[in-house]
Amino acid sequence: MKIFFILVPLFAVAFGDLAKFTKCPRTSDDICEVTEVRINPCKEGRYCRLVKGEETSIEFDFIPKFNATNLTTGLYWASVRRDVPFRDFPESDACAYTGCPTSAGTKQQFTYSTRISENLPTGRWTFKWQLWSADDKTKMCCFKTEVSLAV
Repeated sequence: MKIFFILVPLFAVAFGDLAKFTKCPRTSDDICEVTEVRINPCKEGRYCRLVKGEETSIEFDFIPKFNATNLTTGLYWASVRRDVPFRDFPESDACAYTGCPTSAGTKQQFTYSTRISENLPTGRWTFKWQLWSADDKTKMCCFKTEVSLAV
């Protein structure tokens, strides 16, 4: 019984930053598979609570099923009508956050850190992260995750 009380907190710490995510509509694991998303901090389970003015980081593991010399990435507020580019992280060169070039079938990790702007609106939002071949936007990795921005 003692081992249970020792191991449970260790697992909670080890997996405390795992974020729930969903694959974007119209994306396929045949093109790119996102296997895990980690947001620090993320202790809520269903969504990640991020505090404005504090540091946060996001990492995700992905397996592109395509070769690409260069990658582009972008973060968006997901909306039913139209995704809105995230002002604090416009489309940029993804090679600064993951290795380039990519090789089909090789697992990679994307890592990004930032301070959450205090100018962002408070509330619960769906973030949509995209990563694509700079030469062919149809070769894309994409996932959505829920976050809460708090003061």
